[in-house]
Amino acid sequence: MTALLLVDDHPLFRDGFAAMLRTHRPAWTLNMANTGAEALEALAGRPAPDLAIIDILLPDTDGFAAARAIGELAPLVSRVIISGREDGAARLRSRDCGASGFISKGWAPERILEMLETVLAGGVAFDTPQTAHAGEAMTVRQLEVLSLLADGHSNKVIERRMNIAPRTVRAHLTEIFRLLEVDGRMQAILKARQLGLIG
Repeated sequence: MTALLLVDDHPLFRDGFAAMLRTHRPAWTLNMANTGAEALEALAGRPAPDLAIIDILLPDTDGFAAARAIGELAPLVSRVIISGREDGAARLRSRDCGASGFISKGWAPERILEMLETVLAGGVAFDTPQTAHAGEAMTVRQLEVLSLLADGHSNKVIERRMNIAPRTVRAHLTEIFRLLEVDGRMQAILKARQLGLIG
């Protein structure tokens, strides 16, 4: 029997996900956790699930950190990141944290289940947009800089948030501008949005 752990604090999504499984995969079992800490408690206290599905936005941590922690505690549990936003940065960060797939909450049930079954069978499920070629060349750190840039943060704030030196921020920005073939911050943000690299 396939056992899943859904780590998400949004009641409507949790209810919808459970209803989807009852309708389409009634033999699967589903446990839920609201936070990263609850997920770790659940893993310590009962038989490990086959798959953990982890939302990016959790009350106590982000889903990438939660996925890493789950991987350290239960390395045989496959992990999938799920999010309401569908962007290249989130996909790349999902790969970087050890997840085997990325799923958008906006997808149809059939597509979500197909991705989950791919991961359960030992595969990886990252549906990369055709236009995301620039994102594929970027590092995770560069995509983090790009996301912070899009949120309106200055170089100083990016330095503090990422705990990096001023010259490192400037080097990341120079490389981001080169990969996106743009001349400045605003152009980079607009181009990255067009390519689906940021939400």
